[in-house]
Amino acid sequence: MKHKRSLWIAVTGLDGSGKTSLVENLKNMFEANGLSVYTDRLPHDQYIVKTLLDKSQDSYTDRLLFAVDNRLFGTELKEILSSEEYDIVLTQRCWLDSFVHGAVQGFSYSWISELNRISDLPQANILIHLVAESGIAYQRICNDPEADKFEYPEYMARQERETRRAYREIITGNTDLQWFFTANHIYLDTTQMTIQEVFEAVSAKLKF
Repeated sequence: MKHKRSLWIAVTGLDGSGKTSLVENLKNMFEANGLSVYTDRLPHDQYIVKTLLDKSQDSYTDRLLFAVDNRLFGTELKEILSSEEYDIVLTQRCWLDSFVHGAVQGFSYSWISELNRISDLPQANILIHLVAESGIAYQRICNDPEADKFEYPEYMARQERETRRAYREIITGNTDLQWFFTANHIYLDTTQMTIQEVFEAVSAKLKF
């Protein structure tokens, strides 16, 4: 299967909901079916989102750093999507995560949209939204040595609420999220699901 533009599938959602495992399983499935796959993740630039983010002491600076990362990766992603080298581009997270985290930190969708200049960025073809009860999600990642400063129970409880809200607002037509309207959406609560069950549920819903 070849495309003039690669198919972009983004796995977005709550930390600890199973994004990493799902991306790996989908990659293996696509490649087993003879498709060429490019994988990446956001945040993309590790200097920005590790070194500089750790120096940031306020939510406004956090949002600026993530916006810079989104825009730099957006430029790179446009080239990848149009290169015809890959059938599928598969990313862990996408621009929507900035709306969710921005909302957790008290910023409006409209402000996040303007900060990122979202209309400059590529649009995903398929958005896979994963969410889970925050307490369960936290238990899954609490020993992760790569955990960032947002991965603690109180923050993740707010992130869970905003993850669910963002999907609901897209589906009900909130125009501040209109950049995501054109995607096909798959929503899954993974609280009581194994990694294999998540993969099987998502792969059954993917249609080309």
